Amino acid sequence: MKHLYTSLLILAFACYSDLYAQNTIKGKVIDENNIPIELANVALYTLPDSSLIAGSVTDSLGSFLIFSDRIDDTFLRVSMIGYEPQSMKTKQMQTVILHPSATWLDEVTVSGRRKILKMENGVIRVDVKNTVLETLTTSKEVIAQLPFVAVKDENFTILGKGKPLIYINNRLIRDENELNQLSPKDIKFIQIITAPGAQYDATAKSVIKITLEKTAGEGISGMIYAKEGYSNVFFGNEYLSLNYRKGSFDVFGSLDYVHDKYSSNFLSDQFISETEGRSEQITKENEDGKTIITNPMVGITFNPNKNISTGLRYTYKNNNYSGNAYNKIENIQSFGTEQIAQNAHITRHPNTHQVNGYFDGSLSDKLSLNINMDYLKGDEKNLQDSYLVESPEDIIHNENLRNYSLFAVKGILSYSFPAGILSMGSEYSHTRIIQKYFINKPELGITNTNDELKQNRSAIFATYQIQKGKYEMNVGVRAENIRFNYFENEVLNKEQSKSYSKFFPNLSLSYVNDNFQGMLGYERKIKYPTYSQLRSNVQYSSPFIYEAGNPYLLPEISSNITAMFSWKDLQTMASYSFNRNDIQLVFSQFQDKSIILLKNENVSTSKEANIGISFAPTVGLWKPRFEVTGMKQWLHFENIPQNYSSPIFMAKWNNTFLFPADWTFRLDANYQSSGHSGVIYLEPSWGVNLKLSKQFFNKEMNVMLAANDIFKTNRDKWNVNYGNIGMEYDRTIYSRLAYITITYNFNSTKNRYKGQQASDEINRLK
Repeated sequence: MKHLYTSLLILAFACYSDLYAQNTIKGKVIDENNIPIELANVALYTLPDSSLIAGSVTDSLGSFLIFSDRIDDTFLRVSMIGYEPQSMKTKQMQTVILHPSATWLDEVTVSGRRKILKMENGVIRVDVKNTVLETLTTSKEVIAQLPFVAVKDENFTILGKGKPLIYINNRLIRDENELNQLSPKDIKFIQIITAPGAQYDATAKSVIKITLEKTAGEGISGMIYAKEGYSNVFFGNEYLSLNYRKGSFDVFGSLDYVHDKYSSNFLSDQFISETEGRSEQITKENEDGKTIITNPMVGITFNPNKNISTGLRYTYKNNNYSGNAYNKIENIQSFGTEQIAQNAHITRHPNTHQVNGYFDGSLSDKLSLNINMDYLKGDEKNLQDSYLVESPEDIIHNENLRNYSLFAVKGILSYSFPAGILSMGSEYSHTRIIQKYFINKPELGITNTNDELKQNRSAIFATYQIQKGKYEMNVGVRAENIRFNYFENEVLNKEQSKSYSKFFPNLSLSYVNDNFQGMLGYERKIKYPTYSQLRSNVQYSSPFIYEAGNPYLLPEISSNITAMFSWKDLQTMASYSFNRNDIQLVFSQFQDKSIILLKNENVSTSKEANIGISFAPTVGLWKPRFEVTGMKQWLHFENIPQNYSSPIFMAKWNNTFLFPADWTFRLDANYQSSGHSGVIYLEPSWGVNLKLSKQFFNKEMNVMLAANDIFKTNRDKWNVNYGNIGMEYDRTIYSRLAYITITYNFNSTKNRYKGQQASDEINRLK
């Protein structure tokens, strides 16, 4: 790894040393009304053979910057969807005016047949505006269609990179349900970043950035969204957003209301083998419940000119869950078998208040500043009352209480040099969280706990982006320091208190021409334990399953190599990770009893490799995507004989058919093979989903009918063998469901809020 990083660094400095010999071509792209045009493509070609030398994309001010060692005998070509392309003789400074295309309406008609995906400087970019993806009803459905993105239980993962950070207009979203509130009509394009630089949190291995379409106009605009469906129970979601714009001010707000009923059942078979015999429990559980989520948001932005934007946003989320579980357990011991019937009532009540403020501005034509601030305060109360059916008065009552607060601030200063763009910044966060656990049955071997954690986290970072012809290099470094104090029963525990100082370099090189693009990158990342994983208590879940935190967990450090290549409609991706102190969920025996304890532990080292191929041609009205991916881990525990290295393969076959009169039909199929994920061995699963949508009122309204897992073949089935412990698990997840969504957008003014979350520390509070 060290040799590879050294080689890349030498190559980087070789490229860097040549940059000052280059010429700088600057300019601005505007429309007929002198309004800057963002994301226009600017390309530099040779004369007379029209060979591509270099390219650029305009920023939010319509500005572009190209470096080239050649200006004579060249020309610039500027193009943008909806405008007539312009070609002109190259000058070192010039303004380009684009005129609306007379054939724009015809282009929109065939938008489903044009290429919507490309790779730019190592980033996968997918156009949404005026493409087939715009016919979907939510941005969550759009993301699910992207290459190398997997969806399970409505959570996204990127091949080899885990769960991505998701930004909307540079604002990091904390609740992915917000994606259901964003209409694809408002999205201009989406970027998938598989090698995030130092400006992103050191925990981020991947990023999805959603850029919204900018529109002019004043007055009131908004969106109404409703989703109603049925699996074995009814569920629904309603959402309303409004935006009022007057001059330089935008005042906006929204209300999201979710009402879900839940029902499932599972069968599990667990055992513990000991020298004196084997204990085994076969459990059949039925569970039902109801969730009500209320999520209002209000905010204001002030944009006095095109260079300055500032705003403030307040969000509140209240979540209420109430459910019941009915267990029938067959307890098989060496001395005999007993039948146990146990019921439980469970309630969960988390709620959060969050304020986000930002300033985003250009201080000069070369210098820009971005500052974001977050304050979050919340609490959570989880209760469980369990009792045996034969003695309902003997209740096992346990409580999980959490109270937390967070303040975070982040600033980034960017300066454009003749040879590239330098960005520097710093961030700071202070977190305080109290976690209490209470149980009324100490005879079960579980004690009450009262933990308090206080953390100060700071970071400084710098990135430099340089371009030479068809090549681009991104180099960055990030330094983080954490001071972490752990209190038990209001007394400082020095052994569990920690201090870390870590260093995170990253380097990527990319190449682009008309048909082929490639990227190779290296990065060092960290994964901190969540605060829930750091709790000190053992928690009662059922008579034979307990869960525990681990305050001695260390952060996981990974070194990652990523390569991506794209040729026409074919994309490939490969990655390799070497991990130290890998955080893994393990199974152990609790106090020599017939009870399995679930707990996170550090593994000294582990490795993981991933590869994927995606092909998305266009054949008339049919737009398919074929994708095959594979993951293999090398995971082994000391004193455990089992090996957890069976690979997992996945395949997707998505099909979109565009019909006249704004009808769209989709048929998507997915498959996952058996294999290891951590210590768990997943059984194979597959499914088929259907969607039929129709747009009305000049595409302002979208109605979609959908059916998921129509053959009822998606499964949540797995098994574990860990030392002397084993478990088989098979849950009926009722993934076969039908639903209807209706989305209506009125007027065209969009929210201009540009704030982003100041720290990923918020996600550790989950």
